[in-house]
Amino acid sequence: MASTLHGDSASGNGDQQILKQLEATRARLIHQYTAKAVSEADVQDTFERVAQRFADARVRAFVPILVERGVRAELDH
Repeated sequence: MASTLHGDSASGNGDQQILKQLEATRARLIHQYTAKAVSEADVQDTFERVAQRFADARVRAFVPILVERGVRAELDH
């Protein structure tokens, strides 16, 4: 997981749920984009970079979908 996004601030049940959603999103994106001949490293790097944008988000409920949309926008260009 994006260490800069989660770090030590991931506490509480809500944050744990967000972390699980982000992991599922990461795995899904890797699966989908490696099937399209995008390297796993490129997907990982893009995921980390996009996730970093939301590292200080106060409202975290929408972070997984925002990260997914950002990654897709960059990889589908």
